[in-house]
Amino acid sequence: MAAKASESKTVAAFAASDKLPAHLAQDAGKGNENVGTADLAIPRLDLIQQLSPQIDPNTPKYIEDAKLGHIFNSLTGNVYDFCFVINLTYETKWQIFRKRKFGSGFEGGFDDERSAQDHLEAQGLSPDQYDVVETAIHKCLLLDEEGKPDQPVLIYMSGSKQKISKNWNSAIQLKDPRAARFASVWTLQSAPEKNRQGQPYQNYKVDFAGWASEELYAEAKGLYEGL
Repeated sequence: MAAKASESKTVAAFAASDKLPAHLAQDAGKGNENVGTADLAIPRLDLIQQLSPQIDPNTPKYIEDAKLGHIFNSLTGNVYDFCFVINLTYETKWQIFRKRKFGSGFEGGFDDERSAQDHLEAQGLSPDQYDVVETAIHKCLLLDEEGKPDQPVLIYMSGSKQKISKNWNSAIQLKDPRAARFASVWTLQSAPEKNRQGQPYQNYKVDFAGWASEELYAEAKGLYEGL
């Protein structure tokens, strides 16, 4: 009888380790020649709010170490008090979300508001059940704790986060107009704010961390060109 996956053990034919064995490093990248950036799932960074499922143990999205105000990685489940990022590119989309009281969910993203409204009409979806939201999308390079490249990530900013997005865009250009967008490193963390009703929530806080080293800049430039 075959053993269940949860009951299987490591055998001599393969090594269960996160570290790549030396004899495998000689063929690095082979087999992935046709895999480009567009073929990869790019994780999203987001903030944990009071009602986020990541801090609700009764939901499948629960993350054990997550706390209010943490930044979390949608693909790996990692959480951060803060992280370093290089902002590669920026674009704006109009996204459609189903309202929470009607079940929530993402319907799609469009280049302009009219296209989003046309989609609702074409699909026979009630505008009363959906929100059409202008969303700033920052494509970034996430760095590890040592400041080395980790992975590309997406940061979505809509609603109250739009002001952070605009301020970030301005800060990048004002640092030095001669520099490329991806020449600078930024510290990303959260800060408490209140809405017009006085209800607390977490928003992004972005601060200049420094200029990229020559090696780091080359890595960011290569990723930018790939995007």
